[in-house]
Amino acid sequence: MRSPHPSQIWRGLLDLFLQPNCPLCGRSARNIVCIDCDRQIEACRYPASRHSHELNQVPLFAWGQYDRQLKRAITICKFNQQPNIARFLGEKMAQAQELVPKSIIANPRLNIVPIPLHPQKLRMRGFNQAELIASRFGDRTGLRVLPHLLKRIKNTKPQFETKSRQEREENLNNAFMVDRKFQSLYSQTNFSVLLLDDIYTSGATIRSAIAALNKAKIKVAGVVVLSKTSY
Repeated sequence: MRSPHPSQIWRGLLDLFLQPNCPLCGRSARNIVCIDCDRQIEACRYPASRHSHELNQVPLFAWGQYDRQLKRAITICKFNQQPNIARFLGEKMAQAQELVPKSIIANPRLNIVPIPLHPQKLRMRGFNQAELIASRFGDRTGLRVLPHLLKRIKNTKPQFETKSRQEREENLNNAFMVDRKFQSLYSQTNFSVLLLDDIYTSGATIRSAIAALNKAKIKVAGVVVLSKTSY
């Protein structure tokens, strides 16, 4: 049996020690997350028959359940400054060809609009996870991403700090507005948007965003989210 060449041994040692650790469990990982955590995230994925829901006559498409390792991945992404997790999850969502019907995706005037963060929160976090997910989704589907069409004008407290559905609705009331500098774009015939966010809980955030878009006479063709609670 031939002994491995010294360069192969050296390369193997480098791979072992330079390999990044999984941000979810701390074990070594060849990808953004390790194989085991990847499997656990996939286990949260909804079957195709459960992707679709409805929100005020607007179709809602959810990739997975906001639970277990998917919930942990989103939390670590947002609060431990791990933007690569958002890109990784966005790629997963984009690969789910059955997630959004072709009848919606096929519209050449369809655009992806990620739910924005308030500027103050964006400065603190350094990135908008919904925008990073949307970027991957747009790359896969060929849809244009418009991260600045919708603005968050109200610095709301986190929804998990609210205690009732009514408080959630009041917290997000008039939280968004459409940037008028895009008027020449969104006033075009058949212009429509696909809203995108990382988490859907009570729907207060999405309803507020839809209200702002409708006020500007922009059609919302659907909502796509990475995860949905059983709320």
